[in-house]
Amino acid sequence: MSIAKIFSTLGNPQSLVPLAIKDSANSLGLTTASTITNKDEGRDRFIDEFGTEAIWLGGIPLSKKVIDKTLFKAAGYDAGYDVRNLMDNDIFEKTKEYAHNDKVKANIEKIGQNKKLFKCLNGTKFVASTLMALGMYNVLTDLKQQYTHNRIRNKLIKQEEEQAKAKMANIATANSKKDLNFTNLSKVRNHNNNNDNKQTNFKGGFDVMLDPVKNMMVLDAGITGERLGKSRSPQEFMGYAIKEGGFLFFMYVLGQKIQNHFEKVADNKHNKNISLDARVLENDKFKQSFADKSIEASLKEFEKPMTNSELYDFLHNNPDNAVVKASKESDIIQTVKEPKKWYQIFKKSKDTGVIDTRKYIDLNEVKNTHKNMAKLYKQFSESGQTVDDFFKDVRKLKRGSILKNMGSTIFALGVVLPGIMLADRYLKPDNKEFAVEKEIKAKLAEEKKTKLVA
Repeated sequence: MSIAKIFSTLGNPQSLVPLAIKDSANSLGLTTASTITNKDEGRDRFIDEFGTEAIWLGGIPLSKKVIDKTLFKAAGYDAGYDVRNLMDNDIFEKTKEYAHNDKVKANIEKIGQNKKLFKCLNGTKFVASTLMALGMYNVLTDLKQQYTHNRIRNKLIKQEEEQAKAKMANIATANSKKDLNFTNLSKVRNHNNNNDNKQTNFKGGFDVMLDPVKNMMVLDAGITGERLGKSRSPQEFMGYAIKEGGFLFFMYVLGQKIQNHFEKVADNKHNKNISLDARVLENDKFKQSFADKSIEASLKEFEKPMTNSELYDFLHNNPDNAVVKASKESDIIQTVKEPKKWYQIFKKSKDTGVIDTRKYIDLNEVKNTHKNMAKLYKQFSESGQTVDDFFKDVRKLKRGSILKNMGSTIFALGVVLPGIMLADRYLKPDNKEFAVEKEIKAKLAEEKKTKLVA
């Protein structure tokens, strides 16, 4: 993977990769903090956090894939067609006009015959996939809580049994000293040593609908509700309240604000606009277009006033325009990939460069790409720097902004947030002990008391 691809992925607000990295840091930090207070609590937290991460990242995509293969296939609709294309009738007609083959065109025509039903299917897919993912989390929570309860209960029962055996052995030894000879006393000691060996061997035990990141936000809200609702104690409820509130803020609010801050600093302090995707800024052909000034013609072509329909035509009819190329590199415009054979799962799909009209094109983002490219070229023209020095600075600033964004968010999620939760446990009186274990101890004591009375 190229450096440009790495930084573009980490800096992509619609990519799940940076979310996965941040969440892993958070899960690791929380598991460590819980283990400090109690090993069983740390094990419980590990299952909860990393199990939830697997559901969080894979639950909705997997559920959507199942619905695509069942509900959409049964209805005879192309699940790959983006429902947002239906918001503008002119754009919808263009998606049909520029379809890359007859099959895709026929599928789009069928969607156009019953747009309402297709919209309903997409709404159903979003709701059903979210509920399915929440259902997975619900099952995980029940299994985890039952596992933790049984493990702690069995551990405490074993401890009581061992303590009782040790007590009985001590009593027997004390009584036998009164009338046993030296030989018998040796036998008793050997018997007690055997019991000690057994004890040593014991081991206790619509944007929202289609944007993957916004899907995660919706799922997060649902998981937060389930976690709070299924809390086994006020201690766990407060821990989840701190964790979930901090997580939602650091993950979805702080990260983007930090990125915006560094981009603003680069623009104001260094006179370098780094808002473009890293794949564009790292592309040497893009840099060369600044050196030979060929980019000027592309920027000028884009300055003509165009309606959305005209702009859509322009994107299809001008594949060599630098703005169109940059939009494709940034995945604002998605292209058709040649299908792979079943045995080519690890091979990269070949990009045909042809626009996939089934996918949604955010025309405002295309316009922003043109705006940022024009601004960057103006900054270069006024900088007095060579193209090599200028792009060296731009790339350095872009990479730095992404690394600082990732680093600060990881620190907040993996260190600060777990630290707050740990402090809450230690600073409050009688809050250090794992509440679940404390409750099980109380129940076992009550059961023992009931048996004695009976």
